[in-house]
Amino acid sequence: MDSQRVFRRLFAAFLLTLMAQQPALAGPAAGTDGATPYDLVLVNGTVVDGTGEDAFTADLAIVDDRIVAIGKLDTTAAKQVVDVSGRVVAPGFIDVHSHADRALDDPSTASIEGFLRQGVTTGVYGVDGFLDLEHMQRYAELGHQGGMGMNFMAYIGHNAVRREVMGMDNRAPDAAELQRMQDLVRDAMEFGAAGLSTGLMYLPGSYASTEEVVALAKVTAQYGGVYDSHVRDPAKNLLASHQECLDIGYVAGVDPHPGHIKAVGAANFGKGPDIVKLVEAGIARGQNVTVDLYPYDGAATAPVIALLYPGDDDRGQALTERLAGVMSGKLEAGDSMEQLTADLRQYWRDAAAQAEVLEQARAVTEQPPEGLYSWIEVVGYQSMRIVVSESKEYEGRLVTELAEDLGIAPFELYRQLIVAEGDNAMVTLGAIQEDDIRIVMREPWAMISSDGAEVDPEHPRGRGSFPRVLGRYVREWGVLGLEEAVHKMSGLPARYLKLTDRGILREGAIADIVVFDPETVIDRATWAEPALYAEGVEHVFIGGDAALLHGQVSEQRFGRFVPFAPGATD
Repeated sequence: MDSQRVFRRLFAAFLLTLMAQQPALAGPAAGTDGATPYDLVLVNGTVVDGTGEDAFTADLAIVDDRIVAIGKLDTTAAKQVVDVSGRVVAPGFIDVHSHADRALDDPSTASIEGFLRQGVTTGVYGVDGFLDLEHMQRYAELGHQGGMGMNFMAYIGHNAVRREVMGMDNRAPDAAELQRMQDLVRDAMEFGAAGLSTGLMYLPGSYASTEEVVALAKVTAQYGGVYDSHVRDPAKNLLASHQECLDIGYVAGVDPHPGHIKAVGAANFGKGPDIVKLVEAGIARGQNVTVDLYPYDGAATAPVIALLYPGDDDRGQALTERLAGVMSGKLEAGDSMEQLTADLRQYWRDAAAQAEVLEQARAVTEQPPEGLYSWIEVVGYQSMRIVVSESKEYEGRLVTELAEDLGIAPFELYRQLIVAEGDNAMVTLGAIQEDDIRIVMREPWAMISSDGAEVDPEHPRGRGSFPRVLGRYVREWGVLGLEEAVHKMSGLPARYLKLTDRGILREGAIADIVVFDPETVIDRATWAEPALYAEGVEHVFIGGDAALLHGQVSEQRFGRFVPFAPGATD
């Protein structure tokens, strides 16, 4: 029996168990003519229920926040009827690796429109280890007040916890500090965190030993929580870094989940099958291993101008301080991005004639001192691909290969791009081969995520991930079947998060629902224009309320905090 069939049967058994645990719901009283007064009925839809089973034609009725009936329904007494003929009715998508929370600090962006237009009804925040309990609580209160556009769950972040207790110290915690970190994790789990997330590639998480993370993950095990990880060194130690994630879960007794998994960088091209073998080995030793991935052949993007550190000369130091202000969101009064860009272009133009300055700048960029984070040092030039350039022949080229063809060092290529294009030239910090994406995506334990941002997205994944899967990987390329793809965006992440009444369409489930046109749903965001909204998602319901109706976003906001509660219902 193949692994796909095994996973589907296990999932079906899981759903039956959950249904048995649910209290029976009293349906709405019939009207005087015998018709049921539903709040809303979606009629004539193609129902893809999130389990991975075959689609079927049916009506779906909602009362309050629940699905109360699926089948051929009498709509005579319904308050609202929407004809969804030719459209797919599916569970609202669950984005298990989302950075949309950055939008919640500004009421003008907290509707999270870009994700609603993808059909996402629940996002999981705190990924990569940076969310603290204070922000989690603040976001939960915002949802309670009707101030956010979609539901959220959250991890407690290892980076946030470590920084609160130890600052940016590069050392092991003492017993008291470790206890304090464990207490912070416990407080978050008590509040409703789904588990622990690490960002071991980032500061200060990279200072932590495996044993430190195990000690914190064990706290989440007491609550049935999960362990999500941005692994330690994916570009240079791909398999060892993912094995560390699985080993932490194994020792701590929690389900391990390597986030946004990918065979990243030229050194790892073709290692998709090796990732599959690693995960399957974890499953074979009894672990419940899952992963998520986004459907793009490049990781995070960055303008080239932000990747090089100036030298230690007076001008260079001043520019470095201004760059640091930009990175922390604290641009100095009177400064502007336009002026900073102009000054950096002039600095790197003048540096061409200053060999000592160039040598020092290259050294600090490629081998930075402790406490200074450099993407070039962390992932290497060999992981980077140019995605936007005024020289169109550069787009799609690996940085190392292009530099070799031009007979210059990658650092010099970047310097020349800054001088020529300012902040227009962009690279992905982690090139990926399409074949490797497809190999992992097809696996029954792989779910879809965005790793995307709502505010000022610099990568198309924040606007396009879910429609891209439906439009490209299902309709155009045939990599996945429709039911399989929907399962990877709804039922599978719900099972991972131990949600009992989201992620599937059945009577009694919460009415988080997306309706899309399978013939037109598509991503529009590109590397050059990453903020373009997706098309083809027509209706989105969150708890039975229309967050998106006939393509129009509601002025009301229906998102809420969904506390982690394994085995319980809302």
